[in-house]
Amino acid sequence: MNTCAMTAAERLQADYGVTDPDALAQELQDSKAAMLSWAGRNGRYTVDDLEAVLQGHGETLRNWADECEAHGFHNVYSAEAVLTWLGY
Repeated sequence: MNTCAMTAAERLQADYGVTDPDALAQELQDSKAAMLSWAGRNGRYTVDDLEAVLQGHGETLRNWADECEAHGFHNVYSAEAVLTWLGY
Protein backbone atom coordinates (compact mmCIF):
# COMPACT_ATOMS: atom_id res chain seq x y z
CA MET A 1 0.00 0.00 0.00
CA ASN A 2 0.98 3.63 -0.04
CA THR A 3 4.02 4.34 2.08
CA CYS A 4 2.96 7.69 3.57
CA ALA A 5 0.54 8.15 6.45
CA MET A 6 -2.26 9.52 4.26
CA THR A 7 -4.20 7.38 1.84
CA ALA A 8 -4.31 8.37 -1.81
CA ALA A 9 -7.88 9.61 -1.34
CA GLU A 10 -6.87 11.76 1.64
CA ARG A 11 -3.91 13.22 -0.27
CA LEU A 12 -6.21 14.11 -3.15
CA GLN A 13 -8.68 15.79 -0.79
CA ALA A 14 -5.82 17.72 0.83
CA ASP A 15 -4.72 18.89 -2.61
CA TYR A 16 -8.27 20.18 -3.12
CA GLY A 17 -8.11 22.01 0.20
CA VAL A 18 -10.72 19.94 2.07
CA THR A 19 -9.72 20.15 5.72
CA ASP A 20 -12.95 19.96 7.72
CA PRO A 21 -13.31 16.36 8.99
CA ASP A 22 -17.06 16.28 8.30
CA ALA A 23 -16.58 17.66 4.80
CA LEU A 24 -13.77 15.18 4.19
CA ALA A 25 -15.94 12.25 5.21
CA GLN A 26 -18.78 13.45 2.96
CA GLU A 27 -16.42 14.06 0.03
CA LEU A 28 -14.93 10.58 0.39
CA GLN A 29 -18.38 9.01 0.51
CA ASP A 30 -19.64 10.99 -2.49
CA SER A 31 -16.48 10.34 -4.51
CA LYS A 32 -16.60 6.62 -3.78
CA ALA A 33 -20.24 6.42 -4.87
CA ALA A 34 -19.43 8.25 -8.09
CA MET A 35 -16.45 6.03 -8.89
CA LEU A 36 -18.38 2.86 -8.06
CA SER A 37 -20.97 3.94 -10.61
CA TRP A 38 -18.32 3.69 -13.34
CA ALA A 39 -17.95 -0.04 -12.75
CA GLY A 40 -19.84 -2.50 -14.88
CA ARG A 41 -22.70 -4.60 -13.60
CA ASN A 42 -20.20 -7.08 -12.23
CA GLY A 43 -18.58 -4.39 -10.05
CA ARG A 44 -15.42 -4.39 -12.13
CA TYR A 45 -13.60 -1.62 -13.96
CA THR A 46 -12.31 -1.84 -17.48
CA VAL A 47 -8.54 -1.47 -17.82
CA ASP A 48 -8.99 2.13 -19.00
CA ASP A 49 -11.25 3.02 -16.06
CA LEU A 50 -8.90 1.35 -13.59
CA GLU A 51 -5.92 3.25 -14.96
CA ALA A 52 -7.85 6.54 -14.87
CA VAL A 53 -8.89 6.05 -11.23
CA LEU A 54 -5.37 5.07 -10.18
CA GLN A 55 -3.66 7.87 -12.11
CA GLY A 56 -6.13 10.39 -10.70
CA HIS A 57 -4.90 9.40 -7.25
CA GLY A 58 -1.19 9.45 -8.09
CA GLU A 59 -0.96 5.66 -8.21
CA THR A 60 -0.03 3.26 -10.98
CA LEU A 61 -1.47 0.05 -12.28
CA ARG A 62 1.83 -1.61 -11.33
CA ASN A 63 1.48 -0.50 -7.68
CA TRP A 64 -2.07 -1.87 -7.58
CA ALA A 65 -1.05 -5.14 -9.24
CA ASP A 66 1.82 -5.53 -6.75
CA GLU A 67 -0.61 -4.97 -3.88
CA CYS A 68 -2.98 -7.56 -5.31
CA GLU A 69 -0.19 -10.08 -5.74
CA ALA A 70 1.13 -9.50 -2.22
CA HIS A 71 -2.28 -10.15 -0.69
CA GLY A 72 -3.54 -12.86 -2.99
CA PHE A 73 -6.30 -10.73 -4.46
CA HIS A 74 -7.88 -12.24 -7.51
CA ASN A 75 -10.04 -9.25 -8.34
CA VAL A 76 -7.56 -6.79 -9.78
CA TYR A 77 -10.39 -5.04 -11.59
CA SER A 78 -12.76 -4.94 -8.59
CA ALA A 79 -14.00 -1.39 -8.11
CA GLU A 80 -14.66 -1.95 -4.40
CA ALA A 81 -11.20 -3.43 -3.80
CA VAL A 82 -9.24 -0.68 -5.55
CA LEU A 83 -11.29 2.08 -3.91
CA THR A 84 -10.73 0.53 -0.50
CA TRP A 85 -7.01 0.39 -1.21
CA LEU A 86 -7.09 4.06 -2.20
CA GLY A 87 -8.73 4.94 1.11
CA TYR A 88 -12.43 5.25 0.37
